[in-house]
Amino acid sequence: MKQTRILAYLCLLIFFAILMSAKAIAQTFTLEKTVTIDFGAVWCVPVYDGTNIIVSSESGGSIKVGEFDLSLNQVGSTKTVADSSDTANNDSIADHKHIFQNGYHYLVFSTAGGGQGGYLYLLKLDTDLNRSGITTVVSSDPPTNDMLLVGDGTYIYAGKFLPGTGHKIYKYDSNLTNHGTYTIGGGTNTHANGAAAVYTNDQFHLVAPFTLAPGLNDEFYRIIFDSNWNVVQNKKSILPDKGMLSIVSALSVESNSQEFIIHYGRGSSDAGGPLYRATYDSNWDSLSNTQVIDGTWTRPHSVIVNDTLYVGYDGSSSVQLSSFTITNIPTPTPTITVTPSPVPTPTVTPVCEANSMSVSPTAMTLSKKQSSDVTVTVTGDGNCPGEGETVTVKITSSGKRLISISSTSKDTDINGEATFTITAKKKVGKAKVTFQAAGQKKLITVTVKK
Repeated sequence: MKQTRILAYLCLLIFFAILMSAKAIAQTFTLEKTVTIDFGAVWCVPVYDGTNIIVSSESGGSIKVGEFDLSLNQVGSTKTVADSSDTANNDSIADHKHIFQNGYHYLVFSTAGGGQGGYLYLLKLDTDLNRSGITTVVSSDPPTNDMLLVGDGTYIYAGKFLPGTGHKIYKYDSNLTNHGTYTIGGGTNTHANGAAAVYTNDQFHLVAPFTLAPGLNDEFYRIIFDSNWNVVQNKKSILPDKGMLSIVSALSVESNSQEFIIHYGRGSSDAGGPLYRATYDSNWDSLSNTQVIDGTWTRPHSVIVNDTLYVGYDGSSSVQLSSFTITNIPTPTPTITVTPSPVPTPTVTPVCEANSMSVSPTAMTLSKKQSSDVTVTVTGDGNCPGEGETVTVKITSSGKRLISISSTSKDTDINGEATFTITAKKKVGKAKVTFQAAGQKKLITVTVKK
């Protein structure tokens, strides 16, 4: 019996040692090469087309594209892919973003414009940089600068800044046909432009500042959305640095470790500052935050190819592209099979099978613009807490004119609870809200009064 216990303890020690060794660690990045993008004056957005690094930059109000091999040697000539002849009033192009998906380049670009201004366009190019199509996303609807662009492997999403809220997301297929819009942000999740997003594990991860006003932004945030841009996790501060943060346009995820990497120019002016890199584990817990390039830089963009990170950025004097070798990439925890001597079968705590739910309060009265929380509790037999159960929320169409809710879907915590914040709008009346979980539905009525 003593030998059996010793062997069991030894197996446990081996198991915990494996867990400790597999804990996420910050990756290391070694600067390999930096080249000047001489065809650009502002912006430097690198993407990978499966063979080479394709870089888009701007000069003279036009978007120009160059091709580089993985060692950052330029191959071929530079090509102008968009200019003032593509805009409604022959206005110069102001800002742009660039992604590569399923064999095509997609670029979204804006114009400051005259009069009302505020145009946003989506351009499609093939791998030879020949134009496949272009469409107008918005017209005469400022502001359109500092937009975002992200793909989910099928659709393309262009994000237009909504001051005081966040972004309006425009969804397009590969034929540049619009498939609707989503409004993200507001309330708890209000954020500014100068943001970036990536799609991984069926979720959109967005990072954004609170404001782009020089010297006034103190934090970067992250918000996580599902594939339909419903909030999965509310806004969370990931990097506080009073008055020294601005645009955070570079966001990449390392596919092996699922670690997130952001870049930003650290400084209190619109010009930025030294280029910094911050890394996070798959749960957005901080791993590192270090200076990587000295000088005054801003508007970074990044892409990862195998074990190399490519970062484009610009400053007052030049546009640069750098490559960094990534090492110490964490690997998934290996599966170890150990066959110990027989030990007594432990008592297994049964899994709670959720079969009941309750909502508190069961009715609510709010004044205009007032907010209050609703808690949904999911339980099983013996009143055990139903942890990890998804609670979905629906508001009737008439009710959406009266109230808003912090999230349309949320998982219960260890106590079997999920809390939602309901906020009254400017109209009075009664709204019906349905909560669903564990195969059950509960309806509450929210009364909005003057």
